[in-house]
Amino acid sequence: MAVAAANTVSKTANRYPFLDELRGCAILMMIAYHFLYDGVVFAGWDIPLFSPPLSVWQDSIGALFILLSGCMCRLTRSNWRRGLRCLAAAFVITAVTFFLIPTVADWFGVLHFLGCAMLLYPLFRPLLDRVSPLPGAVICFLLFWITYPVCFGKIGVLMWKMPLPSFLYQNFATAILGFPPYNFVSSDYYPMLPWIFLFFCGSLLGRILVNHSEQPALFRSHCWPLAFLGQHSLVIYLVHQPVLYGFFLLIGRGWASLCAGKILFLQGFTVFG
Repeated sequence: MAVAAANTVSKTANRYPFLDELRGCAILMMIAYHFLYDGVVFAGWDIPLFSPPLSVWQDSIGALFILLSGCMCRLTRSNWRRGLRCLAAAFVITAVTFFLIPTVADWFGVLHFLGCAMLLYPLFRPLLDRVSPLPGAVICFLLFWITYPVCFGKIGVLMWKMPLPSFLYQNFATAILGFPPYNFVSSDYYPMLPWIFLFFCGSLLGRILVNHSEQPALFRSHCWPLAFLGQHSLVIYLVHQPVLYGFFLLIGRGWASLCAGKILFLQGFTVFG
């Protein structure tokens, strides 16, 4: 019994290459989306990025990152370190975006969310451990779906939505929770609701991986370039946009395009309560 437990802990402490590969896929999709986005902002490309299906594609990229991060929270012992590192990177992004384009700074984007979720996870883990992983993951996904429209003042799914009281949408603190006031603007916005439920869904799926940790396919790399990207996802996340900005400033319309881009930032990323 003790040997089996030790083997399980040892394996869960290792990397799961296929998770790195999935994260690498998410990184490539993110770079592709931001390439198109910067083309719209800086080069004037006529692409409907802020309407379906491309807006759904954008959300799916963030959802994949959050799902994988929740999964890794179950497979690692360094959640505090990972959370603090994400928050440090998030604060750098906030400072840079506020300096460059203060009207649409990144106040609570995906890195802010991931940092907070990782730090909060130890508080919720005892409760999550009492739930069967597969039914629990399904329930968490349903809660994510139901609470998805809260930042727009509603709760529910499809045709069954009800308005939420306006007093919930007050200030920056409520915006972090998922209830932004009408004048809240952020170039990237992933509030605790609904995304914390998707994070918990990923953590429960991580329990399923632990229960199947004897499968050799989980520890075999299938595409090392994707795994490499996934292992260095935070660094790539931080540097890819400056590289893309530089590219479009070199080939685009110069600073005039940058000024015009501020207007598109406002149009594309204003979040109304």
